[in-house]
Amino acid sequence: MLGMNHNVQVFKEEPGFIKLFLLFKEKYRSLGRIGGNVSLETFNQVELESIAGFLGQPYEKLVRKGNLSLLDFEKELSNTGFSNFTLLHLLETVLQEPIISKKEEMEQEKKLEENFIESLRKAIPNAWPWLQYIQGKTPDTRWIWSLFKKEKEELREQIIMVWEAFSSLPKENQFERLPFFSQRMTGNPHYFDSHETAGKLLLHCMYVDQLVKGNTDAVMPKGVEELNDLLAEYGIMRDDLWNFVTCQGLLASNEQNEIHPVWQAAVQTNTVMNIPMKVLVKVDRVWPNIGNNVWVVENSSVCSTIMDAVPNAAVICTHGQLRSASWRLLDMLAESGCTLYYSGDLDPEGVVIAQKLMDRYGDQLILWRMDKETYEFSLSDEDITSRLTKLDHITAPVWKELIHLMKQVKKAGYQEAIGLKLINDIHSNLKN
Repeated sequence: MLGMNHNVQVFKEEPGFIKLFLLFKEKYRSLGRIGGNVSLETFNQVELESIAGFLGQPYEKLVRKGNLSLLDFEKELSNTGFSNFTLLHLLETVLQEPIISKKEEMEQEKKLEENFIESLRKAIPNAWPWLQYIQGKTPDTRWIWSLFKKEKEELREQIIMVWEAFSSLPKENQFERLPFFSQRMTGNPHYFDSHETAGKLLLHCMYVDQLVKGNTDAVMPKGVEELNDLLAEYGIMRDDLWNFVTCQGLLASNEQNEIHPVWQAAVQTNTVMNIPMKVLVKVDRVWPNIGNNVWVVENSSVCSTIMDAVPNAAVICTHGQLRSASWRLLDMLAESGCTLYYSGDLDPEGVVIAQKLMDRYGDQLILWRMDKETYEFSLSDEDITSRLTKLDHITAPVWKELIHLMKQVKKAGYQEAIGLKLINDIHSNLKN
């Protein structure tokens, strides 16, 4: 008889018992104790007859009941050759694995995670804000904890290396290309590539640093431009040729305070330039050729029309969302004491961009034709209902009337409708 056999191998040979023991295991892990019932619905007749024989019950009774109590099964062990086994001991012996409750497993995992963070805190104490953020298990750290479960030691080494790299970023107003930075820090030019674990960790470290500095608009990069911009914020250039800004009417000088001949020639010939980041990092100062005002336009076609109409004015086109090249150029103009007039589309995205500029440049940034009256004049048929939530965190009083109207009308206002007004504004300013 099954019950009189002291060799637990018999449970592996008899039909249904491994299936039953796996159900017992999950019930124990769930409850943290021997208790509860498991369903017998998935068992066939042969399997149920085998289990019924062990329990000393008629097969029909087991079928009618439809489930089996873990405690009843454990009690029956005392009437068999397995009386020296508890059910837990028997499960571990037959399944050949230690069995712990899910609660115990979570406690063990939590302890391992705490030890992991603590070991990193001792190794790189200055990284505590970043480590503390990782410890908080926000959604953007899930991938880090997934790696922790697979490769703890490798992850630990990479986090330490990333922090060493973060602590060795180029000095302010200096730039280094990503592959050369990676080569300098690790000997591998691809170590911090964006698809590599270390590259993702470096971006996450920068992102958290932005949050620590109070930048509530900071986001983990989702696209190439966001990735390039975040790296550029810390002096790392991933693409210094395609990352450009378009401008006219500006002069630039180098460290020796010598006017750059290319910029000077562009002013003299009324030439529009696409200035890549590669060039911008080589000049130290930028200023308008005429006056102290700079006209900054979001829309490419509108800006091109303005440049045709007023070729001697200092005009910049940001091409929508600002790339790091645009930020660097505007930063240098702000350092030169210029007043920046910014005009963008009157849709949620345009308002968000304008607010970012206001946050960065304060009183040096003047909103140009971005008001309630201009919105009414430039209305299109485009429905912006689904995008209006982007305006919820814009609370500056200057936007109150416009945002209220946008939420009522639910249409976008575009710069193409006000091109002539923008041109006349610049003409009037240049005459004064």
